[in-house]
Amino acid sequence: MEKYYLIEQPPIAEKYTFLVDDISDKVNYGRATDIDKINYNRKLIGEKFDIDLKVGLLMAESKGSTFVFDLGTFVTVLELRADQKEGKMTFFDCVIDMPKSDINKMLVDAYSQNIANEWFKVQEKLLENFPLENDIIRLHKPEF
Repeated sequence: MEKYYLIEQPPIAEKYTFLVDDISDKVNYGRATDIDKINYNRKLIGEKFDIDLKVGLLMAESKGSTFVFDLGTFVTVLELRADQKEGKMTFFDCVIDMPKSDINKMLVDAYSQNIANEWFKVQEKLLENFPLENDIIRLHKPEF
């Protein structure tokens, strides 16, 4: 994680920079699979989030857990193995120019219907009441 310490964050930078391995041309989708990037992103979100995440993993009776939450304008899906050595963190812009049925199919294929339902709840909450000052996240794919 030390190689990411030079990325400027607020108050020096305008937006919080979250790291991804893959990013769309429009920067409205990104995915991190490198556990160092995921851990860096978790640190940015904060200690309380990380504690809640660890409690969720301990309470899960499976090999891992999936969490869906809002992060700025993004609906974020975080999948972690119970040992926290592997995972995926996917960022979807809350405004997607696709029919809801196509989004649902994409989410069910990638995750499950329960995760898709949670995703739509978070998206609806963001779209109903999203002040512009909450647009504080940018995605970045490091070039090293």
